[in-house]
Amino acid sequence: MPSSSQDKTLSAPRSNLFQKPGAPKKITITNPSTGQALSFPSPQKSDQERILKTSISKLPPTTDSQPTQLNIQADGNVKENELITKSSASRERSKKAQLSQSYANQSEIKISTATKSQSPKRSSTALTSNIKEEEQNREPEASSKKKAPQSEHSSGWKPDIYVHAYVPRAFLAVNEAPAILLSSTPVNGVNFKTYTSAFGAPYFLGPLEVALPPPTYSGASVSSLQSLHVETYKVHQLDCLILDLEAQIPEIRTYDMFGVQLSVIDRALEIYSVSVPGLREGTPSVAFGDNIMIRQLVMDPRTQLPLAAPASGSTGYQISAVVEGVDKTSEVLTIRANGFTPHLLLCNVSFIVQTRWIKSLQRAVTDIAQELLDSSRQIDVVSPRDDTSSDSPSSDHDYGPIGTPIKIPAMRTRQSSFSKTRSPLKSPLAPRQDHFGVFGTPVRSPTKERLDYFGPMIPVQQKQSGFYFENSQNPKIRFPESPTVKPMQKSSVQASSQGWLRRTLFPIESDGVMQTSLPKGLFNRSWFDRNLNYEQKKAIDAVLRKTYGSIPFLVNGPPGTGKTKTIVEIATQLAHDDEFEGSILLCAPSDPAADTLALRLRHRFPPKVMFRLNDFSRTFAEVPEELLPYCYVEKDIFSLPPLKELMACRIVISTCRAADALIQARVTNRNLVNFEMNVRSALNPHVKRNKNEATVLHWWALLIDEAAQATEPEMLIPLAVVAPAASSNNQPNPAFVMAGDQYQLGPRTYNKSTTLHVSLFERLSSMPLYANHPLARKSISRLSPKLPILVPAFTNLTRNYRSHPAILAIPSSLFYSDTLIPEADAESLERWHGWNNPGWPIRFDCNKGIDDCEKILVPGGGGWYNKREAQKAITCAIELIQNGFITEPSEICIMSPFRAQVGLLREYARSLGFWNLNIGPMEAFQGLESRFVIVCTTRTRKRFLEEDAVRGIGVINEAKKFNVAITRAKEGLIVLGNPWVLERDSHWLRFMNFCWRNQLWQKDEDGPDERMIEAEEADANDWAPHERSNSEIITGLENALQYKNREPAGSGSKAVKRFMSERGEDEIWRSGIMAEATLLEQED
Repeated sequence: MPSSSQDKTLSAPRSNLFQKPGAPKKITITNPSTGQALSFPSPQKSDQERILKTSISKLPPTTDSQPTQLNIQADGNVKENELITKSSASRERSKKAQLSQSYANQSEIKISTATKSQSPKRSSTALTSNIKEEEQNREPEASSKKKAPQSEHSSGWKPDIYVHAYVPRAFLAVNEAPAILLSSTPVNGVNFKTYTSAFGAPYFLGPLEVALPPPTYSGASVSSLQSLHVETYKVHQLDCLILDLEAQIPEIRTYDMFGVQLSVIDRALEIYSVSVPGLREGTPSVAFGDNIMIRQLVMDPRTQLPLAAPASGSTGYQISAVVEGVDKTSEVLTIRANGFTPHLLLCNVSFIVQTRWIKSLQRAVTDIAQELLDSSRQIDVVSPRDDTSSDSPSSDHDYGPIGTPIKIPAMRTRQSSFSKTRSPLKSPLAPRQDHFGVFGTPVRSPTKERLDYFGPMIPVQQKQSGFYFENSQNPKIRFPESPTVKPMQKSSVQASSQGWLRRTLFPIESDGVMQTSLPKGLFNRSWFDRNLNYEQKKAIDAVLRKTYGSIPFLVNGPPGTGKTKTIVEIATQLAHDDEFEGSILLCAPSDPAADTLALRLRHRFPPKVMFRLNDFSRTFAEVPEELLPYCYVEKDIFSLPPLKELMACRIVISTCRAADALIQARVTNRNLVNFEMNVRSALNPHVKRNKNEATVLHWWALLIDEAAQATEPEMLIPLAVVAPAASSNNQPNPAFVMAGDQYQLGPRTYNKSTTLHVSLFERLSSMPLYANHPLARKSISRLSPKLPILVPAFTNLTRNYRSHPAILAIPSSLFYSDTLIPEADAESLERWHGWNNPGWPIRFDCNKGIDDCEKILVPGGGGWYNKREAQKAITCAIELIQNGFITEPSEICIMSPFRAQVGLLREYARSLGFWNLNIGPMEAFQGLESRFVIVCTTRTRKRFLEEDAVRGIGVINEAKKFNVAITRAKEGLIVLGNPWVLERDSHWLRFMNFCWRNQLWQKDEDGPDERMIEAEEADANDWAPHERSNSEIITGLENALQYKNREPAGSGSKAVKRFMSERGEDEIWRSGIMAEATLLEQED
């Protein structure tokens, strides 16, 4: 459970419904036909009826027509015989409601909560003994359960340990019964119809919505990216969304609540409140304006259950309540329930998938997929004769964002002077018109400054078959034809933005630009952030110059390397550039990440220049107070400012999903271009207009931070805002920059068998244009680059400002090709006596404790916990605090992949008075850092690993979770686990071998748990590395740390940096010198 408060909220209604005075301590159920008997203690929070109905599923099944007669005994006294027929339907329902009470390794978490006033000043030994003593007092019958696993295997019955919490059939029947739906008054959101009508968008652009059919699954395979290309893009992405939605529905239903009490806030306005356990951590995720389903209960006073047929246990209505307020701190929802019967406050509450975001994602996928096809089929460059033509007839139609035709009068046009007054060619993102790269990619003139920096440019040679067209000004430059596009015409004019989406979503090597010399690494510009390192400056300078072509630029940043710092500087440089005349859309996958960007930029831009766009469903309490002046509020909700104010903003910051408001407001690049052209045509119907006339875009750049955490359909929403029309000659080509790390946790999805979990950042990083580049991270330490090579459309950040070198050693080797350079001052905890090897603030602690499973499982299969592991973790944290090494408990982070273990850790910590320890699930710490981290792996038995992998839980065989868990620590790291289980994962095996050979190993001094079946798992102290582990390559950081130990005292830290500098920067520098010398020899 996430917290103790959640436990109390969840158990309160169950206690009222089920607990009876004088209940027997033991219940025995016997099947006369087979003679099998099951005996188990009566749980504290359940009744005999619950035991009876649940236990039926544990007996051997009989035929559908033959009833089963059960003898029920309580403490040896025969109560009565009950005749129950097990049909196929009832057996299926029973299977879903199985309990694991006879499972020997399952026991309840029962820890008394101490008051906050308890003094934490006790010795660690006393704390450990106190926890153990409390456990012994609360489990007097634990010894009688030790042999149960053997009886399980002998009987051949295997329990479903992932079964959800038992719910009496009477409550389920209420939700399944037909009912009349009553809708509640929705909240007042942003009225986009009124907003767009204010500037005439509906008249000139037509309606936004085109009737999109409900998405249906095509049946195509979406488990691999091999079938993803331009023609299948729409079907593939929609299929992924459909399958993910189907998997999301049953998981959301696991959060349904039965028999909960609503509180009255305003009876006249029909406003009520309901407590929702898990709301603080997003389980379930509910926002302002969402709908939840309410079924009021009519209770039987005798059984305290909903009335059964023929009487109705409900009112016959299902109320679609609207969420009016969300208080995550107290985990309370405020709802409006129109039609609610006031005196029936006991209800069933169900959560549903919100269709608003599904509609937004479907619209973005459909829109982008169509433009993608158009951009791939219509690659055209304006020819000189078209540029001077004055009698070219225009098209009879202009189109809205999804191809909605708007009829306008046919007219003859002439060239407009608009581009003369605001020329896009002044921007660094719009190169001059001197010559072209491949696929119409414009390249600046090779001025002296650019020759000094990048050297002369030559186009890449097309590797595929196709026609070539020579440039009349430069015969050496040829234009290859893509197999999916038409040949390009010769032109002396800058290439249009046609093909931009194809180059963005499916870039190939021929879209890049060649360089014949390596840069000298000098940057002739002023920096707003004076603490930037070389790699960050290189990324920023590359984006500003845009000499890599019109393709996405990737900032690959491992943990603690300054990805956000780089994105913030890019946005600042662009916004202060006089030649950059457009606006910037700056996005992140989540609101906290977007707030971080806005907080860092607020010191550089006033509210009139920067706008923080929030979705209307966001509450004011969630927004940092410093950012409220940068938001726009109308009618007590977040909204959009008037069009003139919005267009004046240089930077607009939002989440990827919240950017849908710009689409609905009709302020995308394509909308604004069409709007401008249609207004001009309406105002000057007799003026001749050139159909190929260049128009200036409003959005000149799209920057996305933490891009690896968003699904590709989510990324398509901001892309739909900045994407130019495929059928127009728009200027300039928008810059698209993403910063992320594909080796950390990606987007959260519900269906693990589709490619939806692969972000756009990760997909592009694996494409040959990026992955096979000589300067790619995986290649840079192997071969020296041989010129000519492509100008890299990426930058690898390498300097880590977070973690101690010992903590970085394994992640750097496993995920980042041993390229990370430690730059942090993280040595303050090296003197702690808990480390086995001085100077190495890292330790692996063996754990012999058994992993238990809750009797009432939490949603999502996260009901596993490990008591001994929790005791060790809390004892270690308290020892650090009492010894004075850490003064603030919040600087200690304790994480586990299982929610039940998180709840147990919180119970232990709070029972001892330590309320501020930072305890939570691993996913919650993505993007965060802490001085000291304790990782609880929890799982100590191999037999459940296969099911963990299927459900995507745990930390075994989860490489991204492993990376996130290890790299959160700054100065100290302790991992608790069973090595016999962890060795099944190659990443954990490497980590344990690292700890073993460097004396960072701590054995479990307590005896083995008698309930552990496998002898190998029972004694974790017997584990030792395999012989083949001796052949493992020692990482660069590990070598540096060993070198540090041999250096005189006080010189170790410099030795590490000096060692890495020689292996890292100097090697790259030497490779550049050799490559340039080779090129000069070839020219001679």
